[in-house]
Amino acid sequence: MTPVIVSPNAEVDFFDILDRLTELAGAAVAERYAADLHSIYERLSTFPEIGAPRPAVGSRTRIVALSPYLVIYEYLRSDGFVHIIRILDGRRNVTRRLVRE
Repeated sequence: MTPVIVSPNAEVDFFDILDRLTELAGAAVAERYAADLHSIYERLSTFPEIGAPRPAVGSRTRIVALSPYLVIYEYLRSDGFVHIIRILDGRRNVTRRLVRE
């Protein structure tokens, strides 16, 4: 199993998404998304290279979708960790600058 490290920015994204979903769709929907995001972290721990590469965002950057959100992460075998960088709305123009904010 590959350790998964969640950045402070991704933590903020996670809770912002859950707060917004609770407001717009209710607590049950927010809880389902929270469970689905944790499931993605578990899958990345087992299969760290499952995400689609996004070299325009970063040379080691990959994404996994949980519609409409994107879990943006980096993985380098020699590093031995999955680094969750951000969780962003995929309907936005996701650029290198946005990811690194």
